[in-house]
Amino acid sequence: MRLAAERRQPAGGSSYAPNAAFTRRLGVIAAAATFLMLLAMTIGTALGAKAVLNSQSEQRFADVVSGVSNSVRADLDRSFTEIAALEAFIRTESELTNDRFQLFASSISQRTTGSEALGFAPRVSSEDLAEFTERMKIQGVDIGTFSVTSPFADRFPVAYMFPPVEGLIEPGGNVVSDPRFGTVVQDSLRNRSPVASGPITIRTNPSGQSWFFVFQAVFGDPEPGKHPSEGPLMGYAFSIYRAADFLAASLDRNGLSGVPLRVFDEAPGRTATLIFPDLEPDANDSLASGWVQTSVEFAGRGWNLQFETPDQFGLSALERNVWIIILSAGLGLTVFASISMFSLLKARIAAHSDLDLITSQIRVIVGSAIEGIVVLDADNRLLIANSSFAEAFGMPDPDLLTHKDWSAVRESAAVAITDRDRFFETLGRLSNSPEAVIASADIRITAPTARTLSMSSSPVSDAAGEYLGRLFVFRDVTVERSVEEAKTDFVSMVSHELRTPLTSIVGYVDVLLEGAGGELSAESQKLLQVVRRNGNRLARLVADILDLSRIDNARFDLEPSLIDIPPLISELADAISADYKSKGQIVKLEIADDMPPAYVDRIRIGQVFTNLLSNAHRYTPAGGTITVEASSDGSNLNVSVRDTGVGISAEEQQKVFERFARINRKGARPTGSTGLGLAITKALVELHGGTISVTSSPGTGSEFAVAIPHSTQVKNAA
Repeated sequence: MRLAAERRQPAGGSSYAPNAAFTRRLGVIAAAATFLMLLAMTIGTALGAKAVLNSQSEQRFADVVSGVSNSVRADLDRSFTEIAALEAFIRTESELTNDRFQLFASSISQRTTGSEALGFAPRVSSEDLAEFTERMKIQGVDIGTFSVTSPFADRFPVAYMFPPVEGLIEPGGNVVSDPRFGTVVQDSLRNRSPVASGPITIRTNPSGQSWFFVFQAVFGDPEPGKHPSEGPLMGYAFSIYRAADFLAASLDRNGLSGVPLRVFDEAPGRTATLIFPDLEPDANDSLASGWVQTSVEFAGRGWNLQFETPDQFGLSALERNVWIIILSAGLGLTVFASISMFSLLKARIAAHSDLDLITSQIRVIVGSAIEGIVVLDADNRLLIANSSFAEAFGMPDPDLLTHKDWSAVRESAAVAITDRDRFFETLGRLSNSPEAVIASADIRITAPTARTLSMSSSPVSDAAGEYLGRLFVFRDVTVERSVEEAKTDFVSMVSHELRTPLTSIVGYVDVLLEGAGGELSAESQKLLQVVRRNGNRLARLVADILDLSRIDNARFDLEPSLIDIPPLISELADAISADYKSKGQIVKLEIADDMPPAYVDRIRIGQVFTNLLSNAHRYTPAGGTITVEASSDGSNLNVSVRDTGVGISAEEQQKVFERFARINRKGARPTGSTGLGLAITKALVELHGGTISVTSSPGTGSEFAVAIPHSTQVKNAA
């Protein structure tokens, strides 16, 4: 009976088992599908990111190379002002002598660093050649002799040059008949403008360093009634340059000093000449794959610069490895998502907590803000992040960042940030401090879109003062900073443009005071001395403004070396001793005998001590005493300048190192002070890794103390 009953059981009674098995397999199928889909997406995203970053690297390199031509051209244009000044000097000299030329050329070389030498080849007729040669010998210049069969009626011997460059061009060499320069000087005569020669290799330089000349035809005043361009040809002024000097400076500024480079000199109708380096013969072929070129045109010639594209140029360490990070994170996310999918199909989704609900409501409000906003909890986990923050730092949907550890979130920023490690260190320090507050700190993002953000941060506490977390706000200040940078660049440009005419003014005043224009009356000399003093004062102001501009723009480089400080201080004190004597002041030098040398920039540390000595002289009355003490404590060089002057109040000491801060004395401001000296002094001391302080009180004098490490690592701004 039982067996019969079992046979009569409905066939559908056993159908539950297959349905339950399918349900169990459904989680596995969904998890497997999720895993395969996310794995494909992860691999594709990682490879795509790698390709995009390589493309960005190549584009960044091409952008940098395109800017090199402007940088090189700017260096050349600044250097060509020397030959313009030389032309003006020659035209004003009625009887040019070697001593006058040497003095002027020396003055130019001290004020500029462009050319290696300046020279002049005057026009000498056949009839006047013997007399000219004898006159030059009297002046100490042997210009040699010329062949009587020379086809040129007039000769243009190199009679004046400072400093001499052996093996390149000799005194007496006729520039017109010289095969290297004949066409160049004729072009200068015809165009009445500077014309550059092709590359020249000096015999005494075994490295094959390329040089080039720039010639400028010099014309005298025309006869009455004739056009100024019809003046007689007086000769050819020229300046000598080393090609690599211009390239080295520009390459360093643009971060290309270590990139393989080849440079060709080009001129219309002539075959391009390789300037450097010493390449294999087939290196003169057309531009190879992977090389980027740019051109520089100047003075009738051109340079073709070809750079080999380096791998991963301009990419940070994070960018170079971002595809690996994406792949690793993607694999982890794939596994996590697959397990989560399986779990979701097996259980209900837990109810949201009250905190989740409140956070969701706040997120709606914060999401509409223009500024990037981030809120952390007390455990440094991200509670809220809006779309502005995610977009600014190249992050995914901010909802995906919620509840993640703050350190992991900030490390996932997919943008290039200037000084990235320091920025992340600051974020970590703030998030770990319940009290720290920062009102404004700039963050420079350089790629994929250049922008500047201003960050502010403050702790969040409840009514009882308990620390709940931290708030970060990131505001886009790109336009504001661009305006500030444009203002700084304008100041720098105007200062540069003022320097050239000031140099000429002061130089010509010196020439006039030395009697070049004839004997001067006492009144004329007095007036010219006023012009010279004010010109020098204005030149110092321009130099100070330029120094501050370089410091502000991180373009101020120091050139440190081991320097003995005692002789330097003595030298500086002797240099301005005339100023002290004019006021009857006494200068005492108390310098220790056993001072070790210091690793400093001689010129800039000399500027520091000169500024302090000049200030002491300015604010100390006649008959006062100025004492300079120098010693070493083993680690630091300690120098102090103490005076018996009027002193500085406690209130004024707080701003004495600020720019344009000048101390009032009974309602009057001191003459000769720009208010920039101590600001520059403080910046230079800090670039050396040192400190400066002031101790003073009204009526008892002041003491400025400088402490600089003997073997510091100087902080070059560039």
